[in-house]
Amino acid sequence: MFKLELVGHYSPQLLDANQAYSFINFASIGSVFEQNPGTITYFCDGMLMSTFMSRVTGRTIGRVSFDFTSIADRVLSGAEQLGKRVYFVGARQAELDLFILKIKSLYPQLVIAGYHHGYFNAEQAEGIRADICHSEADILIVGLGAGLQEQFEQDALQAGFRGVAFTCGGFIRQEALATRQYYPALINRLHLRAFYRMYREPHTIKRYLIDYPSNFVQLLAMLARHKVAISVGE
Repeated sequence: MFKLELVGHYSPQLLDANQAYSFINFASIGSVFEQNPGTITYFCDGMLMSTFMSRVTGRTIGRVSFDFTSIADRVLSGAEQLGKRVYFVGARQAELDLFILKIKSLYPQLVIAGYHHGYFNAEQAEGIRADICHSEADILIVGLGAGLQEQFEQDALQAGFRGVAFTCGGFIRQEALATRQYYPALINRLHLRAFYRMYREPHTIKRYLIDYPSNFVQLLAMLARHKVAISVGE
């Protein structure tokens, strides 16, 4: 049986955990079906997924995403206040450089333990994980796309990383290219983030219009056949 562990809400106490966290919606859950989620705990990314999982489990599960409309600021400002060291992995080098400049401007006291772009092979990945461990980072933020990023954070924990890891999808690239924040305030307030992203990033149209419904049907079928077990932690 496929086991999926969810957490209903973000808590600042998670910054002290030695755990890998990621985010699922009806696009990314397809990659979860294809691989063993291992020790990863998931947040529900998107209103549709959080509403669906709340109905299925009978528990209140909030929408939690790693971006500035949700927990990104809580994680980074919390790290800044607590003196925790943060390591970023993801995006192209030019995008990552812009992102780091932006983060330093927004969080001047944040300790950045290190960062690396997201284009590397398996041998290079081993070296990056070693650098993460040697950097004594407390928080690892990984944006490599669904599937790859979850595997990377699990491998980092196995390599000796003792902090908490979060995946972040396209957050690094999006914020590097945004003059302020990626989602305008009105778009966020009206919960039109998916439509705005399709407008800004046309390659995501397939994800929302094809992957969402097909993965939704697959999840329903798995639940009906009792092929998936969902647990919810605090």
